[in-house]
Amino acid sequence: MVTKLSNPERLIINQLIDNGLFTSNPNHPTQEMINAVNVLKRPRGQQRINSYINSLIGVYPENVQENLLLMIGSDYESSENVHVLLATLKAVINLPELQANQIDRSVLAQTIIRQVHSEVVDLDEKEIRRIITELFVDRFKLFTLDYPELIQSEQNQEITEYWNISSDFNLVAQAIINQMTTSNVITLNDEQRVNRALLLQRFISSKKSPQLWQTLLDKKEKIAEQWANLDRFDIEIGDNYALLLDKKRQQVKSKPAVVAIAVAQAIHTGISEVDLNEVIKEKIIEVFPNNNIGLSLVKESLIDFGLINVHDGFIFPTSIIQRFAISKEKRSTYDE
Repeated sequence: MVTKLSNPERLIINQLIDNGLFTSNPNHPTQEMINAVNVLKRPRGQQRINSYINSLIGVYPENVQENLLLMIGSDYESSENVHVLLATLKAVINLPELQANQIDRSVLAQTIIRQVHSEVVDLDEKEIRRIITELFVDRFKLFTLDYPELIQSEQNQEITEYWNISSDFNLVAQAIINQMTTSNVITLNDEQRVNRALLLQRFISSKKSPQLWQTLLDKKEKIAEQWANLDRFDIEIGDNYALLLDKKRQQVKSKPAVVAIAVAQAIHTGISEVDLNEVIKEKIIEVFPNNNIGLSLVKESLIDFGLINVHDGFIFPTSIIQRFAISKEKRSTYDE
């Protein structure tokens, strides 16, 4: 029987799933966050959180002075992302302006980007900025955007972007190195493989992953109980697919996402990757004839919602598309 988690424990684990990081020093702590930090400071709380996550996906979060780190997913498997990640850690740790532990921790973003570019020469600065933003601003929230205050005479000048570096950066950097060092020696059991697939892909297809599918069928009660413990996820099992449904997700209303759903529904048995733009254009005209919607935004939605798989130059819809329908008001309904 799975041990029932407390609300503070659920908050910590759900934040690790969403962001990969739970810090004991949040910028704007709510009472719920304060309660969660207090639970994390207790050895019993740490033990219960570690035990649950390891039982679920076969890895322990890295803990450095009550800062928990969980690195799992394709973002940490790409050699380019890993190279930028490590180069950014090195660049920030060695910044002279952060050596004296001063209160002002704002650093010119371009300074960090150029330093990383000197190590990651195969990528241009635009791509390096994108990866750093994705990992350190959006995911870990170790960088926050900061802009200088301009006086009236400077209002027409180009605004220079700064990143305010978290005071926990060095601690989290150590946790990142620790987890990356140990991640190559993980051995997963069958249930953990299923749970990882559900977490990262949100679906399992009987055709694409027959072994995972069979394990899920054999142990569906236990696996469903594990996810239900977070009071956030439900597992739906169809004739040939399983979905991990996230109660936190809302009805899809963005126009690129709605077009992406229409595109995935139109692909059927698959199309050549070179034909994707034409299908997107057709669906934009069909669904939103009076709007100008960027192709790149639709492509991002196809990936973000797990609507397609790309293999050997061909694009195939995933089983999750069965959960979507587009209403007459041109809004998608997603049964999560």
